[in-house]
Amino acid sequence: MIAILSREDEDKIKTESSAIDSVQLACMLIAFSTGSAIVFIPNPLTGAASNDAWLSLVPAFGFGLLILTCILYLHRKHAGRSLIDYSRGLIGGFLTSVAAVPLLGMFLFSIPAIITGIGEFFTTVMMKETPVYVFNSLSLLTAALTVRSGIKVMARMFLLLIFVMLFCSIAVILLAVPQYQAEFLLPLLPDGLKPVFHGAFIAAGFPFGEVFFFSMLLPFVRARWKDLRSKMYLGFAVTGAMLMLSTLCTLLTFGPASGSLKYSLYRLAGEIEIAEILQRIEAVIGIALILGSYMKASVFLFIFNRVLAELFRLDDDRVLVYPVSLVCLMLSLTMFDSPATFVEQVYEIWPFTVMAVGGGYVALLAIVTLFKPIRPGRSVKGRGATK
Repeated sequence: MIAILSREDEDKIKTESSAIDSVQLACMLIAFSTGSAIVFIPNPLTGAASNDAWLSLVPAFGFGLLILTCILYLHRKHAGRSLIDYSRGLIGGFLTSVAAVPLLGMFLFSIPAIITGIGEFFTTVMMKETPVYVFNSLSLLTAALTVRSGIKVMARMFLLLIFVMLFCSIAVILLAVPQYQAEFLLPLLPDGLKPVFHGAFIAAGFPFGEVFFFSMLLPFVRARWKDLRSKMYLGFAVTGAMLMLSTLCTLLTFGPASGSLKYSLYRLAGEIEIAEILQRIEAVIGIALILGSYMKASVFLFIFNRVLAELFRLDDDRVLVYPVSLVCLMLSLTMFDSPATFVEQVYEIWPFTVMAVGGGYVALLAIVTLFKPIRPGRSVKGRGATK
């Protein structure tokens, strides 16, 4: 006997098969926010704020915490609906489509930028004779296959990979203790607060402000509200702590010269030498960078695909994964003319875009939610967190 399922039953089965818990989402947040930033962020922060770079992370973390609070508030008020879904109910379908244009542009910049970072790392410090398109192609293909497997598979796999990434990073930080010189942190604020806020501007956009993208992932969570909230804040705190440690340890080893050292945590690993037995362990940080960048690219690609699927109301939410990946691959090979262009766009233009577009959009929706009665609407993935 063959059972015929209704559309509602099919949606329910699909929803349950793609549900994740709060711990898995928190691990995805750590992977997404820490990702490549743990290796990349000390260099631009030190260049902007010198030995006060670690102080720049405090206001930047505060900004990210504010954005995280906003998306959690919106998630609860709108019964687990996604950003695109409740945006339609708050400001209408037309304005949501208009607001989605710069949002889509952000995806078309961020994913190629992450892939370019992986390729540049390989061709700069590890495999200098290999063409960059080899690494870019393999990285995006792996990310696309991961996204096609679904968020549940991603969450389970990232739960393991995040521990590998954090273990590699913490191991290098601890083994480098003999290299640290506390005097490199002094004097404090020699040029006032201006350099600190310059560094905070960079870190607020990359990576802390990027947390607003998780408004598209919250509907997949099946957990009580208090549990979801506490796990998300804990995951974000782990990200802040890891970036603070990375920046501090880089400064303690190289001082103001950290601003001129690309992949400074990778360089830090090269300084480790214990009894002429344990030395030259840069590959450990290389593993952390590759894993972090891969996980971040996968999450970005998944969210990009979800935004497109909801905007165009697609029944098959995986049909665009490969075409979008191909577009991102082409952009990663043509978007950045030189390393200087990459630095300018990632550390100057991108932070402003994240704060203005992402932060502004979330803040607008939160304000409208405060004053506009909430109308019940059908969620694409159903109800998320429960009370």
